Amino acid sequence: MTPTEFVACVAKEKDALLASYLGDESGAAVAKKIEGLRLTTAQREKMKEILDTALTDAFYTVLLALDGAASLGGKQRRFQLRDEDGTVLSGDLEGPAWEQFHGKPAK
Repeated sequence: MTPTEFVACVAKEKDALLASYLGDESGAAVAKKIEGLRLTTAQREKMKEILDTALTDAFYTVLLALDGAASLGGKQRRFQLRDEDGTVLSGDLEGPAWEQFHGKPAK
């Protein structure tokens, strides 16, 4: 796996979480809480925007923190993340993370 592929997997996970939060039949705790709000269609779209932004910020920050480009829990240091084949993934996440989370057009 390359750093770019790893970042793409993280972005895919973010998208899956967002879909589970807004899915009517997902069974996710967050989905149940949102459903309980009985939002209008416009409010539901706004909720989607808010959650998408929050998840993007969280996942992007964690990726940058792994590279040492952002702090994690108030501590900034570089981590070495490897896949099961021993390929180092961290150290080159910042560029692909920017492209994946901020460089593409909004959904």
